[in-house]
Amino acid sequence: MVEISFGTIKSLLIFFAPIIIPRIINFYRSTRVALASRPAPRALPPNASRALNVLFFAVLFFLLLSLPFNPHAPNPNIFALTRSRLNTPTDIVFNRLARYRPENTLTDADTLLRSKFTSLGARKVYLRFGPETLTGCQFCSLDHIHTYLLYYLPFHTLLPHLFHMVLVGVVTSAPFAGREAASWRNKFTMAGLALASFDAYIVFTYDPVQSASAAVRAGIHPPSSLYHQTTLLRPLAFAIFDGICAFLIYVTATNRFFFTPPSVADQVDQLVGSSLSALSGATTKLHAVNVARNAVVRDKVLKDRDDEYWHTVVAMNADSGMVDGGGDPSTNIWEEEEVVRAMSRAMAGQGGVDLAKLGVSAAEYVNGVTVGLDDDTET
Repeated sequence: MVEISFGTIKSLLIFFAPIIIPRIINFYRSTRVALASRPAPRALPPNASRALNVLFFAVLFFLLLSLPFNPHAPNPNIFALTRSRLNTPTDIVFNRLARYRPENTLTDADTLLRSKFTSLGARKVYLRFGPETLTGCQFCSLDHIHTYLLYYLPFHTLLPHLFHMVLVGVVTSAPFAGREAASWRNKFTMAGLALASFDAYIVFTYDPVQSASAAVRAGIHPPSSLYHQTTLLRPLAFAIFDGICAFLIYVTATNRFFFTPPSVADQVDQLVGSSLSALSGATTKLHAVNVARNAVVRDKVLKDRDDEYWHTVVAMNADSGMVDGGGDPSTNIWEEEEVVRAMSRAMAGQGGVDLAKLGVSAAEYVNGVTVGLDDDTET
């Protein structure tokens, strides 16, 4: 074992300290500024909540797949089950295995596997890629172990990671999960690819004999199976990965951490939206004023009061010399004969107008446009 002296450590610290320490200080300061300037926590947005729901069910699904007693779990390693060593004769291994089968009889799969257990290479393939690869591959050869790798890798390693990457892409999609979750898209994708690369690297480089302990190589302890371990640990890694993703999306979406201020485009969109809302409100109020004016003109008492007010205004302006008050006001359109006749027919129910429904609609409209006026009057 290589020993590292204190002088070597001291030299490394002297060389790397001027580079590492300023970066640590800057990271600490930026973190403090980000925490001090972050806004107050908010409720979880609906889009982020949708992404967290998907991740919750994904974590639950992967946790179930990581349990050794789930319906899709691989059969136990026959070496560990029968407490056999790597060099135990095939007949002894399967005679012990028959004790764990119904009526002490090997199944058809056991018999097929027994016919393949002809050499140490076949046992290494079993421990590395599982029984299905050893017995089901038609083009594989023990002289070319990589042929078993080509058979095993696409469906047992790459396909689960591809499904997981699709899931990560969905929960970090801006239309589905919102802007906060989409900000993690590149980082989650790189982490998922790194996990897939690490899994593939283990499958490529693992050797059941060379990677085993000295006791296994000496024939003292039963060998462990990479196939059985990765089949259960891979879903567990997916569950942990998705749990971390859910936590990061939650703290980002609720402004608890990793807060990013809105971009210029988002600020412009927000300003335009608020301006459009203000214009829409002003248009509604102007329309309400017009409707109120029409209601005043149609009511005889209110119209008389309105006419009296404007006659008074005209008279006051005439007295001050601003307007000429000698002219007669023009005839009101509501006093014309045809208009009066049409309104009489409508009030009598002959114009095809449902006055009761019209009254309810008018009351709802008035209540909507005058909401808050009482509060404004009191203040």
